[in-house]
Amino acid sequence: MVLTLHWEDEKSLFGKKLISGVTENMLMRGTSQYTRSQLKDEFDKLKITGAIKVFETTRENLPAALALVAQIYQQPSFPDSEFNLLKKQTLSNLESKRSDPTMLALQAIEQRFNHYPKGDWRSRETIDEQIESLRAIQLDDVKKFHHDFYGASKGELTIVGDVDIEQVTPVIEQQFGQWASRATYVRIDDTYVDIAPIQININTPDKESGVYFARMNLNLKDEDPIYPALVVANYIVGGDSGLNSRIMNRIREKEGWSYGGGSSLRVNASNNAAKFQITAVAAPQNLTKVANAINEELTRAWKDGFTAEELARAKSGLKQRAVQSRSQDPTLALDLNEDQFDQRMMEWTQRFEDKISALTVEQVNEAFRKMIDPTKLTIVVAGDEVKRR
Repeated sequence: MVLTLHWEDEKSLFGKKLISGVTENMLMRGTSQYTRSQLKDEFDKLKITGAIKVFETTRENLPAALALVAQIYQQPSFPDSEFNLLKKQTLSNLESKRSDPTMLALQAIEQRFNHYPKGDWRSRETIDEQIESLRAIQLDDVKKFHHDFYGASKGELTIVGDVDIEQVTPVIEQQFGQWASRATYVRIDDTYVDIAPIQININTPDKESGVYFARMNLNLKDEDPIYPALVVANYIVGGDSGLNSRIMNRIREKEGWSYGGGSSLRVNASNNAAKFQITAVAAPQNLTKVANAINEELTRAWKDGFTAEELARAKSGLKQRAVQSRSQDPTLALDLNEDQFDQRMMEWTQRFEDKISALTVEQVNEAFRKMIDPTKLTIVVAGDEVKRR
């Protein structure tokens, strides 16, 4: 089961993102009927694995599981002791990130590409800002957020598996049908902005591991004709989950410089704020070599293009990944839930996969050259500077 609820509104949510996260994390810490430990016992009793947003259970336990999830969402008790414990644990976790190379590099990338004002739902706070905001949050803020926003007026619920539809439907209607949110829902979408490339170096003394991040924004939606070809290009460059991508083959298999990495492409249905990103993890003394090698591989792909053999392998790999994904009930449920949000049917996925199957090498090369420019990547490298010399 996958349940997604929406109560976003850009104006009313301003400055409340961290409060929203704390409220969500408090839900499983007690309800009007159960304590935190009793909720865990109920999950075990109903054979629920997962969380309240995404879980698995058995056919006979599904109605009771849905009723329990509804109670957790609608009747949280917000115990003071649990709130204080959550704040303490979260603050400790944030403090530990202050010297972590991965978190510092991610923070630097996010701050570079953050073009929203502080307090905007889409804005990214630094670790220090999160700590400051969390310390200021009171339990009454959490209770008020739940009162003002929570409800099932807008959302998607997806169930995949051996389900008795006639048995489950009345339960859903009874538990969620009349639970309305007091907030007006208006979808909040990201907006595309062209960010000038820079190089950022972060010193993390005495850390045995280092991180390379690179990113560029793309003005692209998933309905654009060039998108399928760019998916294939990304797969060849670094999106292959195995070791056959150009980046991984170079920095790990051939040179032995990196522990792992690859590239990712995030493109949306509702907006044109897409992004291309590369990550790699390596010992500090190898970070410069990794950065140079990645640039060389991107430049080679841009200049010489891809081969027919690489295209065939990418088509096969993407097809196999899609088939395997749909054979897993949890993944299928997540995909269907997202399709509901985007108001799509599975036919869209079929048409997209057909477009990939029909691609030529020339189309993939053209897409990569048009959308991915190695000189426009913002690069962040975090590691021990002494060891990097």
